[in-house]
Amino acid sequence: MGVLLSKPSDMLRVNVAFLSGDREKVLRVLQEAGVVEVEPVEAEKVIGEYERLQSLRERINNLLQKAKGLVIDASITGVELASLDVDKVEKHVADLYGEATLLEEKARHLRESIESLRMLLSSLAPLPDSMDAAEIYYEGRHVSSILLSGKQEAVMELLEKSRVLKASKMYQGGERVSVIVYLPAGDLGQVVSAAHSMGLWCPSKQLVEALQLHGSIGSLREHLARRISELDAEASRVEARIAEIVKANGITLGKYLLFAENRLEYYRVSGAVVGLRHLSAVTGWIPRDSIRLLEDLVKSSGIPVFIEYKDPLRGVDNPPSRFNNKGVLRYFQVITRLYGVPGYWEPDPTPLIAYSFAFFFGLMNSDAGYALAGLLAIALVMDKLVENPYNPVYREFKGALLVSNAVSLVLGLLGGSIFGDLLPSVFGVNVPALIPVFSQPVEFIKLALLIGLIHINIAHALATVKFAREERKGDLLNEAGLFISQLFGIPYVLQVFFKYQVPVLSYIPLNILLYLTLLGVAMVIVGNYVAMRGLGFLMWIFQLTGVLGDVMSYVRLAGVSLASFYMAVSFNMMVKLAINSVAGFIPGAAGVALAYVVSAPLLFMIHLVIMILSELGAFVHSLRLCMLEFLMKFYDGSGREYSPFSIIAFKRIVIT
Repeated sequence: MGVLLSKPSDMLRVNVAFLSGDREKVLRVLQEAGVVEVEPVEAEKVIGEYERLQSLRERINNLLQKAKGLVIDASITGVELASLDVDKVEKHVADLYGEATLLEEKARHLRESIESLRMLLSSLAPLPDSMDAAEIYYEGRHVSSILLSGKQEAVMELLEKSRVLKASKMYQGGERVSVIVYLPAGDLGQVVSAAHSMGLWCPSKQLVEALQLHGSIGSLREHLARRISELDAEASRVEARIAEIVKANGITLGKYLLFAENRLEYYRVSGAVVGLRHLSAVTGWIPRDSIRLLEDLVKSSGIPVFIEYKDPLRGVDNPPSRFNNKGVLRYFQVITRLYGVPGYWEPDPTPLIAYSFAFFFGLMNSDAGYALAGLLAIALVMDKLVENPYNPVYREFKGALLVSNAVSLVLGLLGGSIFGDLLPSVFGVNVPALIPVFSQPVEFIKLALLIGLIHINIAHALATVKFAREERKGDLLNEAGLFISQLFGIPYVLQVFFKYQVPVLSYIPLNILLYLTLLGVAMVIVGNYVAMRGLGFLMWIFQLTGVLGDVMSYVRLAGVSLASFYMAVSFNMMVKLAINSVAGFIPGAAGVALAYVVSAPLLFMIHLVIMILSELGAFVHSLRLCMLEFLMKFYDGSGREYSPFSIIAFKRIVIT
């Protein structure tokens, strides 16, 4: 356990296999052990994962088929198998597959174009070189012409059946014949449809427009030969590029294929185990320090059980978090829990929260009288106000209040404050103040600002460590800029505007302090741009003003404390005036005694109200400082708390 940050207890994945006939006995043993958090296995989820992995394997195989002649000796280790994440593998394969598919589609279009050009070139072979190329496809206002090519029988049948053809020129070329037909312009579509139905080929309008027909048939044939050669070379390059992509990622794809097949085998076997009549299993999480307890109970039961333990993998597993704080620090887990349970892979800030919350509460309630009254009320009365005083969360909350009030008691005694100035003002008993700052507003505010500056920068330091670990370059640069601008900007402002010399840093010339401050501001601007792009140019100013606002928020440490103190001083003064008035009516010791007896209930009620307000204000504002000004800067709190399968040994039932 760290002094500033603690780490949740180490967890292990536990799989417990047993005979179905021993199901009830094993579950009773696990419940008695009370250390295994059982995770349900959802059949729909398993089926979905199986289908997802099948799709992934099929996609990988399709990719590998695109590189003919590829030979891969794929291998994968147990560590690699455990560290690979299905989501990341699926995304990488999808990116490669998408790129290959786009290139494949391009190659297909090129091959289709080549096939059309070759068909046209073959159909042009019987035509004389001197013929005008425009005749093979012409759409005029009144007359159109088109080239038809195919078997002679089909051509003759079309010429005989069609009533719209006005003239034709037929050219023999081996088994196929080519014919130029002339027809009314409005009947071109009808003839094209009839030709296609008889298996004849004719050039499409898109093909002719792409060729921009001009010149003779001879020159068109030469142009087609060159164009076919160019497109064929381009298609070959695109197909070669597809093969290069697959080959460059061949080893990776081989590992992915093995990963998918291993995971499929795992789910296949899992499905077989689920279907067995005589075998059952439970999976879940167990703290490392509870393994011996579980194994001892299993051995003593004499039930044949197989237990497997596996370490969790970062980025793959999300184990539950069990707080691991000792002593009085564990009481402040309730404060951390209010913000959020720490994730298994992030540090637990409970120790820092314990120091901060107790200290802030002590400062804002720095009165020994109110602290002592609070301790007595918490110890003697608080249990009677709740339904179940044995609830673990309530006991943590009660412990946090006791510790915080103990800190208040110590600071109150050091500051010489007991129910405000009750003893010297009302009873004439002087109480020395070892730390007089708590009753000096200006000095107290200075102390509060200094505490705020330190506390805020501890949060920023922890955020810097977090961003460095997560490789968030923009946020890391922003934090560095904030530190530099504070380190040199605060002494510059104090020296220029308040003529205050900061030790050590005051020896640096003012212009150097200014340049270093501007360097820090520039780093904040660049960091915000890297993190948020264009929006960063607008948000950087809020980073700087945010630090100032956060520090100023700590003035509440002095404000709440001084409010309680001066409220008590004012009422003590009023009660003292009342005592003097009563004592004036009855001379002698009897009058003085009567005055104090009459004022006692008034003093009790006044200070009871002030005590409640002081305790409530100290708690609420300490909570705000710890959560909003501190935890939000570095802590996620997105985990789930460890909740083992255990026996419920006690429950308080209250019927109202």
